[in-house]
Amino acid sequence: MLFVLMPELISSCLQFRMSEEKLNKYFEGKPVQPELDQYTVQERTINYLSVGADTLPLVLFVHGAPGSLDAFIDFVSDSAIASKARLVSVDRPGYGYSGFGDHETSIKKQAAMIQPILETNKSGKPAVLVGHSYGGPIVARMAMDFPEQVGALVMAAPAIDPEHEKIFWISYPADWFLFRWMVPVTLRVSNYEKLSHVEELTNMLPLWNKVKVPTIHIHGEKDKLVPFENAAFAEKMITNAPLEMVTRKDMGHLIPWNNPELIYEAIYKSLEELENIRVTKNSN
Repeated sequence: MLFVLMPELISSCLQFRMSEEKLNKYFEGKPVQPELDQYTVQERTINYLSVGADTLPLVLFVHGAPGSLDAFIDFVSDSAIASKARLVSVDRPGYGYSGFGDHETSIKKQAAMIQPILETNKSGKPAVLVGHSYGGPIVARMAMDFPEQVGALVMAAPAIDPEHEKIFWISYPADWFLFRWMVPVTLRVSNYEKLSHVEELTNMLPLWNKVKVPTIHIHGEKDKLVPFENAAFAEKMITNAPLEMVTRKDMGHLIPWNNPELIYEAIYKSLEELENIRVTKNSN
């Protein structure tokens, strides 16, 4: 019986998501208070957390794999940056409370599913998109597909280079039918994305010239999950937009937790550069 229940027990401990009750407890006594919202797109429910008025410039955070909106909870709850921008963190499709376990491997579709959040931006300025790891190519794809709504990109350790996509051997047996049921749900979703990632990134290769917004790429040379070569890929492919590289020799992959100051600096800089930029509808 224990063997039968073990996958369920492991999955419950490795869900990588924070319940509404835990979110409320986290924000207890904080100067900013969050709103949890959901919407339906392509017959799917997308869950997101926001802080601040929709008339403030929008900063949208997109997490990696596995993960959920609470990956950026410390940023969203920061009153200093919340005084300057509306902060939104989203559960990507298949994670958190956005159809937990129902994976979507298409980066194009994920970008389209998250795009409705950009429609809530009433600031008159395009949004700043922040993506970590797998969230990096998604925010890049949003800049490619919805250029009139995106004003700047901040990519932290983004997995964008198909040639240097790192797939660990365990990903293959984890996808076998006999073992798949034993893998915790959130890791299963992550593995589906991982095994499709090279093809998805290859499909994006002809589109990088569509990125025309200021981009800040943050990467560590000690990143063992998303190789540092991804930084060189960004320099090669982002040629129609200002690109700033922020690299550290002693930095690994977990930038939002171990080096959050670099992301804060990038967001503040992006917001400053957007001060005189207005949203132009139907500009593409």
